[in-house]
Amino acid sequence: MVRTKEFEPSAALEKAMQLFWRKGYERTSINDLVLAMGINRGSIYDTFGDKHSLYLQCLARYSDIYISQTLAILARQLPVYATLDRLFSNVVELVHEDGCNWGCFMTNTSTELALHDEKVAELVTLNFERLEHGFTQFIEHGIHSGELRSELNPQALGRYFTNAFSGLATLAKTNLPPPFFKDAIQSTLSILK
Repeated sequence: MVRTKEFEPSAALEKAMQLFWRKGYERTSINDLVLAMGINRGSIYDTFGDKHSLYLQCLARYSDIYISQTLAILARQLPVYATLDRLFSNVVELVHEDGCNWGCFMTNTSTELALHDEKVAELVTLNFERLEHGFTQFIEHGIHSGELRSELNPQALGRYFTNAFSGLATLAKTNLPPPFFKDAIQSTLSILK
């Protein structure tokens, strides 16, 4: 007879994602995961596989939640400048939510693991490519609607904003004052004017 799980896998995965996001891959032990997820070691392995497999599932969950939210906002094709200003401000606010200063999980992963872990690098690259594509389409819409100048290069701007988005998420982990971020965002968006 098959035993039923005594825990909700998606809730346990959320707890693991929060732990990896806060501590990183290398600094998170299986014992840390057991405590954070509230399940035993065997249940972790049976449900999610080894630590690396669990980490990849956490990255996928982060992508499903946070990257997808950003892409959904860009897909709405709202006023360009105001939408980008809000998106970039949200990055800084999310990092400072509850005083966490965890940064962007995807950006953190790119600096911790992507250089020496092929599977992680593929997932991180895919997510940044998705973000680039979202920004590119958003700029294309702004050009077609007449809100932006026709001579702008949507793909170059998509890459530019992806880079700025990741950079802001990284710098937001520091103790730089709010005016720093306000000026950085305004300067970033000035390329559209």
